[in-house]
Amino acid sequence: MSEHSDAIQIDVFCGDFCNAEEIIKACEGMDYVVHCGALLKGWGRRSEYIRTNVEGTRNVLNACAEHNIKRLVHTSSPSAHALRNNLSITEDDQNENNKLNYYIESKLMAEKLVREQDTVPYSMIRPRGITGIGDKNMLPVLIDVNRQIGIPLFQKGKVMVDLVCAENAALALRLCMEKEEALGQAYNITNGEPKLVTELAEEMFAALGTKARYIKLPFMPVYAVAGILEAVWKLLKIYDKAPPLTRMNVCTLGRSQIFSIEKAKKELGYEPKVSLSEMIRKYAEDYNRG
Repeated sequence: MSEHSDAIQIDVFCGDFCNAEEIIKACEGMDYVVHCGALLKGWGRRSEYIRTNVEGTRNVLNACAEHNIKRLVHTSSPSAHALRNNLSITEDDQNENNKLNYYIESKLMAEKLVREQDTVPYSMIRPRGITGIGDKNMLPVLIDVNRQIGIPLFQKGKVMVDLVCAENAALALRLCMEKEEALGQAYNITNGEPKLVTELAEEMFAALGTKARYIKLPFMPVYAVAGILEAVWKLLKIYDKAPPLTRMNVCTLGRSQIFSIEKAKKELGYEPKVSLSEMIRKYAEDYNRG
């Protein structure tokens, strides 16, 4: 992006950030770089995640250094101890040893690359559960599971989820670029609207014109089954399709993890602009249009 006194010019470059030469070319003449690229799927070969999320980030850092970028805004991922309930997770609670899946491991490795270098000025966000129109990982999975077997209910339905609308994540990225206070800092980003899984499901499926279905399950036995399925899939080298159950999915629906956004509010002036209810309404309208 290039600065102008009367307007903001945004240059779009289509390329592969795993290709070092393309990234160097893309960063030429830029003032700021926002790095949101990542391999997002929940299952695959570890080498794929390392190549994309770790080495791709290294390419971005090198390109920023070559062109003296004023600031890199890096999109990381929040990580907590997956088996624990925690209703007030701060930035200092980041669990760097979390290897629940290759995505989490690779995103933590990429964040470490950014944090431990001193050549490129940076800020970063850790958005939790980005969702909205175009989402392929959160709400679509909920819809499919509801259709097939019903939404798993752990802890008697008392599990809370913490999400962020895509528009609010984009706002946080912009603030990280603009605010001097953000230099060298990382921020948890959510909507600040934690909801029970059942509350989210009821609102979501009412907007879709159908009903939420539930199936009560015990956490630890299901978590163990998911671990066995993952081991079998790896043994058989099945990477093009995820197991029907993964430990990550079980933890997402089976443990309450709420991320504090007080630091982002205080230092960035971050205030979510799109509510979860508004997002659900717009998502349902888009989904029902086919």
